[in-house]
Amino acid sequence: MSNKKIWLGGTFILIVILGIGLFYFIKNPIRTKATSPNFIFILTDDLDYSLMPFLKNTNALLTDQGTTFTNYFVTSPACCPSRASTIRGQYAHNTGVLENSPGFKTFHRNGEESETIATWLYRDWYQTSLLGKYLNIYPTGAKNTYIPAGWTDWHAFLYSDDGEKTDFYFNYQVNENGKLVQYGSSPNNYSTDVLKQNALTFIEQNAKTNKPFFIYLAPYAPHGPNVPAPRYTDQFLDATYPQKPSFGEADISDKPDIVRANPQKNGTFDAGDANQLFRRRVQSMLAVDEMVKDLVNKLDQAGELQNTYIILTSDNGFHMGEHQLPSGKMLPYEEDIRVPFIIRGPGIQAGTQITQMVANIDVAPTIAELAGTHASNFVDGRSFANLLNPSGQQVEWRKALLIELGYTEIKTPIIAFRAIRTEKFIYIEYENGELEFYDLVNDPYELNNNASALDAKTLTSLHTWLEQLRACKAEACRTAESTVPDNLKNLP
Repeated sequence: MSNKKIWLGGTFILIVILGIGLFYFIKNPIRTKATSPNFIFILTDDLDYSLMPFLKNTNALLTDQGTTFTNYFVTSPACCPSRASTIRGQYAHNTGVLENSPGFKTFHRNGEESETIATWLYRDWYQTSLLGKYLNIYPTGAKNTYIPAGWTDWHAFLYSDDGEKTDFYFNYQVNENGKLVQYGSSPNNYSTDVLKQNALTFIEQNAKTNKPFFIYLAPYAPHGPNVPAPRYTDQFLDATYPQKPSFGEADISDKPDIVRANPQKNGTFDAGDANQLFRRRVQSMLAVDEMVKDLVNKLDQAGELQNTYIILTSDNGFHMGEHQLPSGKMLPYEEDIRVPFIIRGPGIQAGTQITQMVANIDVAPTIAELAGTHASNFVDGRSFANLLNPSGQQVEWRKALLIELGYTEIKTPIIAFRAIRTEKFIYIEYENGELEFYDLVNDPYELNNNASALDAKTLTSLHTWLEQLRACKAEACRTAESTVPDNLKNLP
């Protein structure tokens, strides 16, 4: 073969390679701080609305400087299902994680970590950091040093070898980028402070580079045992739990078995119990509130504040005495499914509110759109990026959400339910056949279960709609959420 033919052949191959590279670059441009924003996603554990007035830094730096979603919901009121849905953008029936256990083991076994918000961003040149609680029972079913795909920085709490929860305030173990580190009981080992320092270091390191970053920051507060940082143990000792009309509800005869059985099984949860627990929950959140201030200051010092979205929310809510229930979650009532969600960042109008129904399944596709990258086709949620623009808040939006918990094919101590939550009502079907229906316009505290008053046609339509949602995938979910049966449009 002549040198000329070799040269021509080599040139052709080079052109092909360059062409492929150019096509990839056009489709996947290198993200830089000049073209893409940073994200700090703070996911607290069991935060409810009652704690928000005590978070002065959060209110001043996030609420007053950003927008609050007044109707943000978790589609499953339990830690692991909610977190799995958050990072995948899917309803729990599609992640396969409908309970806290086996939790991570199921998520990992199903290979779902190959496609999450972390992998989407990582492929588009983001530096990604997870700090704190990942999924319940992590790393059972994998090595203790296991790090999921997509994360360039990993500091995750480890559950014990038998999968039982450990205390993640003091005396806990962390997988720090493949190295197991044990933390003790000294004040400087308080987990929220440790996570904060790791986040500050990550910001400082990446501010010196040209790559954007994403921090998934998951402190354990205010989850039980609600341990405050030692410096806050004497704060808000006079705080009292703000009781709703549903607190200690006198007549719960219209509630399902799981609710009626609780007072008999667990005893009365009274105002004194609620106040004592509430104070601990408030105190445990004060280090998180301090963390928000320090993160904002660090971003400002690094010149990154104006190019960073900061989000604070929770994996689920928390009830304390409503409907005679003891403290807890995992029920479809408002206290458990409707949680705070605040965001500040580029282009967001300060001090505003958004009332559309958004959910944890929307977080990942929204971050992906704001980052200029693409979510996977399997996503059930929808991006609410347009809602962040005041001119876009009138866009057509969902009419309903699916709320779900518990496997229907496996008998467990957790009663399974599926529910439709709309702007006006919630309809709930329990695994044992019990039903609940609440008119949220006239009965926002869910005192009167009107399921027995609904006619057969209405019940059939509600059940059919719920069946569509509980089996939906991707675009079919968005269609079902937006398509209200004709005879339900004026309900209640």
